[in-house]
Order: sequence, then C-alpha cells, then structure tokens
Amino acid sequence: MSNVVEFPIQPKVEVLAEQITTLQESLLSRFDQLTDHYVASRQLETECNELQERYDTLVMKYAAAVGEENLPLGIMEYCTKVIASFDADTSEISFALEDETAMAGEDPVERPKTGDKAVDDITEFMDSITNFLRKKMDELH
Repeated sequence: MSNVVEFPIQPKVEVLAEQITTLQESLLSRFDQLTDHYVASRQLETECNELQERYDTLVMKYAAAVGEENLPLGIMEYCTKVIASFDADTSEISFALEDETAMAGEDPVERPKTGDKAVDDITEFMDSITNFLRKKMDELH
C-alpha cells in the first residue's frame, strides 16, 4: 500500500493577509488616479463651457452684423444657439438662431397643430427634448 499525503485545504493566514495588503495598495493607487482624472475632467469641462459661451457670443455678434441668413454653416456647426428644423411637407431643412427671449427663460411659443397626429406627436416630443436639453445646459453654466 502507498502512503497518501493530504495537503491542507485552507490557505495559510499569512498568505491571505499578504494578498489583502497588496490589493489594498493597488486599490488605493487606482482610486488616487481616478480622483486625479475626475478633477482634471471637471476642469476641462469648465474650460470647454467657457469657450462655448465665448464662441456663441461671437457668433451672435457676427450674425447681428451680417444677418442670420448669411451665416456660413461651418460657423453654425459649433454654435449651441442654432436650431435646426425640418418641414415634413416640403422636406426642407432650415437653420435659425435661437431667439434671445427664449434663452431668457420665457415660455416657448406654442406651435400650431398640423392635424396629422403623428407629426404633432413627434413635434411635441422634439420640443420636450429641446426644452430638457436647454434646462440641462443652463444647469451646467
């Protein structure tokens, strides 16, 4: 007969403690890095918001000088004050600058109903999304 050697099933306590200590150090290092990146991203976000405000202000001044209809699309591309709309009847896409009174917090103008329930529902939905995004943008500023 052979002699059977049984190995311990439970790991040694010292080994577990060493593994825990090593993982604690790794976790601490990673959370420090995460905190640093979060702070840097918030700073970058603040800088982007300030640049966006300056850009929008300059575009609005430029539009006042040359007229809204003369703004090149390339300039309007980065402006948050540009509103795109689509006319389902004519399949025409148009761009306009946001009305300053709407930005001041006044109630948005009610759009007339077209009589087509699907179009009216989509228009209402898109208006609610636009209002939601405006509120979120205002909160960020």
